[in-house]
Amino acid sequence: MTPAEPVDAPAAARDAAAVVPARSVADFTSAARATLERLHARLGMDMWAVSRRDGEDYVVLSALDAGAVGVAAHDVLAWRDTFCAASIAGEAPRFAVQVDDVPGWQHARAATGLPFTSYLTVPMPGPDGELLGTVCAGSRAPVDPAMALQLPDVELAAELLGTLLAYEVRLEQEARRAEQAEDAAEQDALTRLANRRAWDRALEGEESRARRLGLTASVIVLDLDGLKAVNDTGGHIEGDALLVRAADVLRRQFRADDLVARLGGDEFAVLLPGASAAAVVNVIDRLRRSLHDADVHASIGAATRRAATGLVETWRRADAAMYADKATRAAGLRPTRGARGSTPSPDARRSTGSACDGTSAQGQIQRLLDSARRQLGMDAAVLGRFEGDTWAVRHLATRADVPAPHGFTWDRAGTYCQRVLDGRLAPVVPDATANPATRDLEITRALGIGAYVGVPVRLRDGTDYGVLCALSTEAQPELRPRDASVLEILAEALGELVTRDEEQAAERGAVLARLDDLHSAGGPRTVYQPIIELERLQVAGVEALSRFPTGAPDSWFADAARVGASERLELAAVRAALAHRPDTRGFVSINVSPSIAASPALGRALEGQTLDALVLELTEHERVEDYRALLAHLAPLRERGLRIAVDDAGAGFASMRHVLALAPELIKLDMTLIRDVHKDPTRRALAAALTTFARHTGASLVAEGIETAEELDCLRTLGVTHGQGYYLG
Repeated sequence: MTPAEPVDAPAAARDAAAVVPARSVADFTSAARATLERLHARLGMDMWAVSRRDGEDYVVLSALDAGAVGVAAHDVLAWRDTFCAASIAGEAPRFAVQVDDVPGWQHARAATGLPFTSYLTVPMPGPDGELLGTVCAGSRAPVDPAMALQLPDVELAAELLGTLLAYEVRLEQEARRAEQAEDAAEQDALTRLANRRAWDRALEGEESRARRLGLTASVIVLDLDGLKAVNDTGGHIEGDALLVRAADVLRRQFRADDLVARLGGDEFAVLLPGASAAAVVNVIDRLRRSLHDADVHASIGAATRRAATGLVETWRRADAAMYADKATRAAGLRPTRGARGSTPSPDARRSTGSACDGTSAQGQIQRLLDSARRQLGMDAAVLGRFEGDTWAVRHLATRADVPAPHGFTWDRAGTYCQRVLDGRLAPVVPDATANPATRDLEITRALGIGAYVGVPVRLRDGTDYGVLCALSTEAQPELRPRDASVLEILAEALGELVTRDEEQAAERGAVLARLDDLHSAGGPRTVYQPIIELERLQVAGVEALSRFPTGAPDSWFADAARVGASERLELAAVRAALAHRPDTRGFVSINVSPSIAASPALGRALEGQTLDALVLELTEHERVEDYRALLAHLAPLRERGLRIAVDDAGAGFASMRHVLALAPELIKLDMTLIRDVHKDPTRRALAAALTTFARHTGASLVAEGIETAEELDCLRTLGVTHGQGYYLG
């Protein structure tokens, strides 16, 4: 693609050779750079730049600074402080030989300190006339007044760049949608929203787009109020239904380009590409109303990206705003009603969401339902479950143009499904409004049922689960009794799948109940293992280790991760470690996963702590997806004195890339590398190499799992500075 003839460019592009280079360019960035080079070669001036207005910021997308005036790509200024802002607002001309003669530019002169004597700026419009940014130039020395005659050429270049920028933004929107489609496999099992991994990837991708193209974006953070009370009073089944109900509201409220994610526990987040601060205010107002209508109470915070700080900081500010909202709402909160255990009448029915408790079973159930719908040519296929006296939609597949009644519930006695089980209704109803058994039922009118086919679904042990039914809004006179056999075949497979789903839900409930009992008892117990400075054999610090009523700590954390409660358990362990930290000299080292370290939740957990006596050990069991985002989250904590340790280097994902990317203050050698190090030349060579590496990078090397005097003596000889383990403990 060349900037002279971008896609959708006006015919005037053919006349732009004088100011736009003819050689091919790959994208807007290279087109802008090449255009500025040609403008500089033809018109002179010390500095040329292409800028983008991003809310209250002025972002330099590309710059050519031949006169060392101090302007570079990715510079960020306040829009109100720029020469361009004054010209766009009509307070200054587009070109002047003497900047000091223009009153409207005096504020910009003082605010930026840029040494311009002459200056020009022209708007960079998109194809629809929207102002995308500016093309501007400045010179230390006064230029020829005849430069004003060249403004039309600069305007043409700006118009072409604006067209190309708009086109590339459109391409990025399509790429974003493709990325989100690829992330469909990275879903939270319960809510079917994006999970934390998909969120981190989306944040990184959008930040890259925003930096390159000067785009804006906003983040909304939402935290459910009263989920613990629901879990305590109604059990985790009701709590899960509340989470799903909230997810359904979020799914309906946002655009296809927005990413809605469940970050863990009761916390959700939304990334809104292109959304300004003003737009987000309206979005939140609408979201609050929809949540209220669905009987979901939540605290909400939002922030809009600032070019100088990026999206990671935007997420942190949105999280802080959410907690401020929670504090102001706390006095007036009431527990949210659960979704199950009630028998709503037709007048009191409400949506309760789809209880998606499984993982792979969910996709298989969905495919079977869609197959049933297509085979019978119906609008929807529904798997409804009997829950006491209630019939509830738990899974469904619909045509794209048919509203999906997620979570619809009805009094069981008033349903077609119950009548089919009782033998009062044939499994196939070609015309529901003409059938005396169905035409006067309220559910016929409520769902607009024109035709129906239904068969029972039973669990593996023969227990009734519910009914698989296919529905159409129009009568289907071609339906015959044999069509029920299609659903009967699928119902057998569904019975096995929902049995697996039930088993997974029971397992999840058991894990969550165990975690509830643990938290009620005060959380995990903490023990502190000394970390010894080996030369003098003195205690340098302690590592906080979590202990549980039964079983190994790893199994507790693995179980919590499997049911989406890892953040809750990890933060409980962090708080316990800090609450009972020993009153000794030296540091306290606490273990967290990379995902917690790259979350605003860690900063909240460390509020009020003296960080220069803390070490954060990043555990090895989880891959770091985005080192840049992780470092950005940790930067303000490290500035306050927090040190970083890479735990179990040499094991799991704690590779040398991990060490190089994080630049930790402590590197902890995995105990498998220490075992019998005095007998193994390979282990000794590795320990010696890492000792040298640590010394050159200013890090301390800590050997874990020292269990014999021989291992200790060998490590001291090799120059390993610190150690811990049974022999030293």
